[in-house]
Amino acid sequence: MSVRVNYGVGSFGRVISARILMGTDIVEGIEAVCEENGIESASIVSCIGSFQKSSFVYLVPDETAKIKVRFSEIMEKEGPLEFIQGSGVVCKRDGVYETHFHGSMSDQWGSVSGGHLIKGGNPVITADIVLAEVQGVQHFRRLDKETGHVQFYPLEEGFKSPRKINK
Repeated sequence: MSVRVNYGVGSFGRVISARILMGTDIVEGIEAVCEENGIESASIVSCIGSFQKSSFVYLVPDETAKIKVRFSEIMEKEGPLEFIQGSGVVCKRDGVYETHFHGSMSDQWGSVSGGHLIKGGNPVITADIVLAEVQGVQHFRRLDKETGHVQFYPLEEGFKSPRKINK
């Protein structure tokens, strides 16, 4: 089995703790906090709360796809939903925020679901977040030729491409 990794080396800067208020989409709220504080790239360290409703996708098998998987149709769950955990990276694509954010939630009967949250489709009842600014590495989302999908692309300042491990 081979080991292949693209990466960049940086450090954490400021840490921002925030509460996203009722009716605000969680991804839009996170991006607004970053924009307000001049943060280009961040790690979503902690995120819990509750949703009024949720929209997300997850991977499903697809033998016709280049990597044999694709995203599901958008799943929509009506709330109230307990947002158990969320994590991700604040990125940009073509100068616009494109946060890659995953989360899990439970409904009123305790059934758990989740996946890749769709921006604009997850208004909160409330959400507590902690963001860590990433310095020295820019987080981008770019089309990856190998997978045929937009993927995470960490680029260290002063580098033209990510560092690589290929064993």
